[in-house]
Amino acid sequence: MVGDVAEIFGTPLEAVAGADCVILATPVDAFAGLLAEIDPGLKSDAWITDVGSTKRGIHGAARRHLSRPARFVGGHPMAGSERGGAAEGRASLLEDRVCIVTSTPDTDPAAKAAAERLWAALGGRVVNLSPEAHDAAVAEVSHLPHAVAALLAALLAERHPRVDLAAGGLRDTTRIAGGDPSLWVPILLENADQVAPLLGLLSDDALSLRALLEKGDAEGLRRRLESARLFRRSL
Repeated sequence: MVGDVAEIFGTPLEAVAGADCVILATPVDAFAGLLAEIDPGLKSDAWITDVGSTKRGIHGAARRHLSRPARFVGGHPMAGSERGGAAEGRASLLEDRVCIVTSTPDTDPAAKAAAERLWAALGGRVVNLSPEAHDAAVAEVSHLPHAVAALLAALLAERHPRVDLAAGGLRDTTRIAGGDPSLWVPILLENADQVAPLLGLLSDDALSLRALLEKGDAEGLRRRLESARLFRRSL
């Protein structure tokens, strides 16, 4: 029950009254409006963080909408699954998982240190990045994989395959396509300048693989699959 774990407030402004730390956990396209709404109610020594999957946008929003933008520190725990909601939470969610903290030269060192302590106390392994480095990195290791899984699932949905014959491979490669589009559409749009070029590279690779198949190039195909196999084993 929600009442067992949280208080319910009428507005975000009411929710932050008296808070030492505020964590934003909504779709990334809601962050700017939330920051503007809560700013009048924040204590002078409160610090703000988030759990969003993109960082350049919210750091910019903090500069525009917060009276004390230096008290904002970006946060992105690399944990969870395609399932959402409080019912999917668990105490061990962040144990030994990377928790990214993002900051700028203007970030208050005390706020940054508090963010690092927060994620470490929850079991996370803290990694510090700039907002720009964060968005470039997660485009490769998170956003592109989600887009690829969604493309595969959408293609197969249109073809109505014999899913009763599918084994673990189909479930594994499409698992993250089960993520909520209301979360992923804003993420992909906000990081489009990073994700779109990667999709272009992937498109080129798909055409290259198609050419290998059409030519019957077994050795070229073997090299491509071996490279993929070695990368997967390194994870």
